[in-house]
Order: sequence, then structure tokens, then C-alpha cells
Amino acid sequence: MQSSGSLINYRLGSLYAVMTACLYATQEPFSFPAARHLNTIQFVCLTQIALLVSIPLLTARPASRRDFVALFRKPANYGYLAVIFAIGMSGLLLYNFGLSNAHPIIISAILNLSPFWAALVALVISRVPIPISPATFFGCFAGAFIGAMAVAWSQLGDANKPTFGELADNFVHGSWVYAIPVPLCSALGGTLVARWFGKYNESAAIAANFLFANVILIPSCLAILAWRSQLTFDQLQAIVLMIVGTILASSVGRVVYQISLTVTGGDNGFVTMFWNLVPALTAVVSLILSHWIADEHFAINPTFFLGSAVIGASLVLFSLKSWRQPAGRA
Repeated sequence: MQSSGSLINYRLGSLYAVMTACLYATQEPFSFPAARHLNTIQFVCLTQIALLVSIPLLTARPASRRDFVALFRKPANYGYLAVIFAIGMSGLLLYNFGLSNAHPIIISAILNLSPFWAALVALVISRVPIPISPATFFGCFAGAFIGAMAVAWSQLGDANKPTFGELADNFVHGSWVYAIPVPLCSALGGTLVARWFGKYNESAAIAANFLFANVILIPSCLAILAWRSQLTFDQLQAIVLMIVGTILASSVGRVVYQISLTVTGGDNGFVTMFWNLVPALTAVVSLILSHWIADEHFAINPTFFLGSAVIGASLVLFSLKSWRQPAGRA
């Protein structure tokens, strides 16, 4: 972590934010084959095991190991870890409820609102204003949002594309409302990790959060699966791929995300703006994997390229405007 009073670097922050988007983009295509064959409890259990496996990787450096141990030696940190765990679980449950009776394109639109909620969280929790004028921020956000939605729409098969009437009906009667707080939970968790564990190494802080969740979720999931006689896991190749994707996205990606918050002085709105790249990058990763995995899908069409171009143009403008701001201190 940066020390108090260190310079805010939006150029470096944008690089880390793009790296985060690239890593997050591996989650869905790497996990998709396993998700088709596992129930929810099995999927959560294996995800937590993957995060547990990643802890030695996150604490490989001496500084990370030292901070990891130091973090658990402070009793007050257990309360902070519990709050962040509760926020994360709330987001996961709300996401599942939201998916129960809502079209994926509506859920995608809600999740793509992350920069708005993240900017609000950064302002309220960390007193970090957006780095550029509100008109420019929301203009770039609108462009990136529209582009991301165009990319998401382009990847729906013809059989899955709803009519506007079906979308309107789903909007009125669907369960999408449960998903509204999901991006807020994600942004709040990231901001609180940066605020409460700012004096610790980013890798150590994330590893500590993983271990706290692992201790609760892995035994609970195993107990439920044993009770249901569902401890048998097949599809080994798909499970290994999912574990690799989880380590890349949820472990390494989460650390890079926290680093991007550090170098931008906690500017969550700035960092999450680049997450609008995730739908396009996810499609590209799916294209690469589709050469070996039949379940992967990628649709090459004009809508995809148009949406990607709009995202790129919006984020380039946003970056240039942010880089021109006077240097500040965290």
C-alpha cells in the first residue's frame, strides 16, 4: 500500500484498471463449462477452495507474509473482515435472486452501472471526488455503458434475443430489482478494504479476506453436500479450468483492483469505469477457448465491433481528461 501523502497517479491507475478488466474477463469463460455441470453449492465450494489455494501465491513475498500475519494479530481486524464478508455474501445472494426471474441482458445493464455506484461510494466513504467534471464523467460513462450493452447484446444467440415487449414485461415483473445493490456491494467492499487495511500489503489484505471466508464457507458447503450425498465431482477438465479462472480473476484480479485503488487515492469511480471493457474482453477470451471447448460461444458481428469501438473511444477520452488533472496526494 502507498503511504499517507503519496502522489495520486491516474496514468498508473488506468493501467492497473485495464489489467483488472483483463483478469476479470477470464472468470466467466473459464467457469462456464463447470457451471453447466455443478449445482450452486458445489460451485461455491470449489470457488472457495480455489481461493484458498491462491493464498500461498498471494503471500509468496516476505512483505506479504509479514502483513498477512500482522493483520490477524490485531483483534479489531476480525470485525472488519466480518463486515466485508457480510457485504460480499449479500451481493452474491442478491445476484442469485436477481437471476431467478430476470433476463440476463437486464442484469448486465444493472451490473454495468458499477462506475456510478463506485464513484458514490468513494465520495461518501473516502471523500474522494471524481477526477474530472461531472459532465465529462457521466458522458464517458454513458458511452462506455452503451458500448458494453451493445457487446452483451451481440453475444446473445438469435433464439435468446428478447423482443422489446418481452424486455418491458420482464422489467415490470422480473426479479431484476434484487440485483440493483450488487454493484454497490462490490464497490463498497473494495473501498472498505482500501480504507481499513490500507497500511497492509494489498496481497496480504486480500489473502486475509479469502481465508476468513474460506473458514466459514468451505466447511459449511462440504457439510451440506455430504448431507445431500453430492460430494462426487466429475468433469475434471472443466473444474480445473474453473479453478484457474477463479485464481486469475477473483484472486490476482482482486489484488490488482486494490492496487489500482491505492495509486488513485481510493478513486473507485475512476477504476471501475474501465470495467466496461469486461464484456468485450470476455467475448475475446471465449473466442480463444472455443477452439478447444465446444461449450464456449463467440459471435462475430457488426454490433460487437461497434460496441467495442464505443467503449474504447469513451475510455480513451476519459483517460486523457483524467490524466490532465493536477497531481494530488492520497
